[in-house]
Amino acid sequence: MHMRDRLIYSIGVLLLMICTSWIPSMQEIQNLDKPIVVKTALEPLVEITYIAHASFKVSYKGKTILIDPYADKIWLGYNFPKEIQADAIFSTHPHYDHDGGLFLGKTPSWKDKIPFYTDPGSYQIGEITIKGIQGKHCDPYGKEFGQKNTIWVITMGSFTIVHLGDNGPLTNENYKALKEGIANIDVLMVPIDSQYHILKAKELQEVLKNLNPTVAIPMHYRIPELEGASDKPKDLGDITPYLKGKTNVDVLDSNTVSFLPEMAQSTLRYMVLKHAAEVTK
Repeated sequence: MHMRDRLIYSIGVLLLMICTSWIPSMQEIQNLDKPIVVKTALEPLVEITYIAHASFKVSYKGKTILIDPYADKIWLGYNFPKEIQADAIFSTHPHYDHDGGLFLGKTPSWKDKIPFYTDPGSYQIGEITIKGIQGKHCDPYGKEFGQKNTIWVITMGSFTIVHLGDNGPLTNENYKALKEGIANIDVLMVPIDSQYHILKAKELQEVLKNLNPTVAIPMHYRIPELEGASDKPKDLGDITPYLKGKTNVDVLDSNTVSFLPEMAQSTLRYMVLKHAAEVTK
């Protein structure tokens, strides 16, 4: 964090302490240059919960949306939680690891119980605003459904999350649509793995540079402890080799992280979340 940003951030922390009587722990003091923020009673929190693969829950002001539920043990070696709760489901595209297997004719536990959306457009779930932007699935996959991929832009107050799904290289039109009406992207959920299954190295670099998120949460990578064989799933790599040597990485022991809706822009940090405890092989 630059000196000016650190000063502004420190003033904000001081005001937070005065207004809320919050007293930071030593670990929180040491991590003041990181974008993770403390919980207070004054503002509702944006809560992100990682299920596994590319599936997340986002909660805000009593409402929860679920993104990209995957099918049980198809390609992936692990299950999807049976008793999942959400007010709506948003799927980026009809692959079984992003739509629960609906396109294949499967019947996930949430089918007909939770509203399901997959098309570009505008949606409102409580005070969560969701905008779907038409993208294109990375090559050479997804031709059986026209390489459809909806990029989800999720806004809560001034806090913005973007979930790329399996999108390939972003076009100028994509960038324009993604940045329309928002100050910055606070959290980018982006496919990253050591084999560059979705975005190739240069493509990933371009996406991170042009979107300039405060936090990048990797997704769509192989989770070794949930797979029965070292070569499964086919063509999908671990996340560890990609992160090796990077100093701007937070590996959490939890699958849930909370943010205040007002979060200061800072230099990029990668945040790796643990998969949900209910997910087993």
